[in-house]
Amino acid sequence: MNKDWAQHWIGLFADRTDELMSLYSPRFEFDDINFGLHIENDLAALREFFSGFVIKDRSTAYNDFDVFDYVGDDRLGSFQWTWEAKHAGDFLGVPAAGKVTKTRGVTVMGWDNGKIVLERSIWDSTPVLRQLGAIG
Repeated sequence: MNKDWAQHWIGLFADRTDELMSLYSPRFEFDDINFGLHIENDLAALREFFSGFVIKDRSTAYNDFDVFDYVGDDRLGSFQWTWEAKHAGDFLGVPAAGKVTKTRGVTVMGWDNGKIVLERSIWDSTPVLRQLGAIG
């Protein structure tokens, strides 16, 4: 895999859940550290989590991701990305409707036979909370 593949993968979150799900092996391990979410071998639960990123009307909300760095090969890789979001409602318990935030994160991903078997993501929540006015 490479930076272009990672950008393709992250670009599927907004509105192509079926294609996104086709990239995962039935046997996988998924962690979103910030959300405290761990999913193992449960594609339905993973689909439910990903559905929170689907945007039907970009005028009210969006999630834009941009991969800017990739290190690895076709078995294990790490990539950094930025995330700009316009929020439709509360985020992490903080009023956020209509506000735009931007932060960056990193994902470590592993593949077997071209399918994702490992995904661990962490992102910097401090700038988001600062941009929402929750912290100084």
